[in-house]
Amino acid sequence: MERKVEQLVMQGISILATLEKPFMKDWNLIFSTLKKRNYSLVSELNMLLRFGFQQLSKKPPENADSFIFSLMAEWRKNFSIHSQDVEAFFLVTLIENLFHKCLADRPGTTFLQHQAIQSFFSRTLDQVLLEQDTEDHIEKWAKMIIATNIIPMKWLAVVKEDRSDIRVEKVVCSNDYPVPQPLIDMCTGLKAGEMNVLTVAVSRLLDPLAGDSNVIKIPCLNDTLLMCVQDSATEVSSQQMEFVSRMYLRQRKLHQLEAKMEWKDAALLFLQRLVGVQDAESVLEAITEGLTDYMPFKRCSLYLYSPDERKKKGQYVNEDGFSLPLSKDYLDALTHAQPLYFSNASAALPETYIQEHRMKSLVILPLFFQSKNQLLGLALLDQGEASEFGVSHQTLTGLIKFGQFAGETLYPYWREALHLFGKQKGLLSEREKEVLKLMAEGLSINEAAKQLHLSSYTVRDYVSSIIQKLDAKNRTDAAVKALKMKLIS
Repeated sequence: MERKVEQLVMQGISILATLEKPFMKDWNLIFSTLKKRNYSLVSELNMLLRFGFQQLSKKPPENADSFIFSLMAEWRKNFSIHSQDVEAFFLVTLIENLFHKCLADRPGTTFLQHQAIQSFFSRTLDQVLLEQDTEDHIEKWAKMIIATNIIPMKWLAVVKEDRSDIRVEKVVCSNDYPVPQPLIDMCTGLKAGEMNVLTVAVSRLLDPLAGDSNVIKIPCLNDTLLMCVQDSATEVSSQQMEFVSRMYLRQRKLHQLEAKMEWKDAALLFLQRLVGVQDAESVLEAITEGLTDYMPFKRCSLYLYSPDERKKKGQYVNEDGFSLPLSKDYLDALTHAQPLYFSNASAALPETYIQEHRMKSLVILPLFFQSKNQLLGLALLDQGEASEFGVSHQTLTGLIKFGQFAGETLYPYWREALHLFGKQKGLLSEREKEVLKLMAEGLSINEAAKQLHLSSYTVRDYVSSIIQKLDAKNRTDAAVKALKMKLIS
């Protein structure tokens, strides 16, 4: 199983390499637009894309993770790892969708090839976001190390290398050695060009009476643990240092495994629920219930995109026909499948809407069908009336995939679902319904034209319009869809 997934991700990397020319052509067209919209990370991602293609042109990677880690290492070498998460998710998802578009334009493309690209980006987001999510657990791990008392210490600082700077990520003090919180706050985020300089600075802030010799350094992959021993006369053996290093790395690894399994298990359960759907009503029910059953939300309001062919635009409507009053700026971002989190919902929605639904914090999830590059709807998610909440990196990662799974399942039933929502009751004109009813009864175009006292050319035009409106393959498919949607009887 693991080998098959690895092969699929490697296939995705190979496909990306073959799409370099069409992708860069499309990317260059939107690059300047994104810069004008003040996306701060677009130049960095532009550099990373070129670096990635350059690496693939030299030789194929040994495995998927080695290529992903090389991209992450290049990012860390040139840019800050503390970036705007929502913007990063949005831009990476935009890039993925652009690759899907380029692949769809190529003759003979298979669904498995689209899945290969999706698998690569899924694993990349896993690695990047798990690394960022690890930061939230560092304090707990540091406290565990102190509590073991393997090395009696006053305080422990976790240091990370970021670009050309070395930065203090977290400081935790022993219960026997309390330090005023303002001093801890001063140390957290402290930067220096050299480890020795940073060590002196932290030591003098936390324990000005102790000498620098009290502090030992334990490297742990990309992190370094600075530990101030309680007694300078205490000798710390290499075995003790190795034990602490292994303990820290083990906690990181366990956390990553648990985090991966957690959201992927939820995604699998969501997919299982979606597989059993048979009509539009059950699709909508499975999506709304799945988002509250398997993700950390209590309320889900679904809005479907309703196109208006006459005005060449559309709007998002719910089952009551209510149009979502969402800012155009956010709608533009959502067209690329990026979920948006708002700590204050009034930043995205009018105050009257906020008050009516008693919203505080809010997540807006696009339901996106990648193969067609089509946004089908939006899910508004929160944790109940008047609830403020935050969203973890893992939740945002899971939501991206939930939105794509929902979009893929919803797409075949989209028009039918719109009819259920009451917005598309006028989808077909009365004359089109008459024509379609005769087609469903088995009449030919000429026979239908004679019965309706129309020319065969006019009836043929009606049939073309019906097929287009119902997104049908042919007349028979249109008749079947119309019967399911109760447009004809």
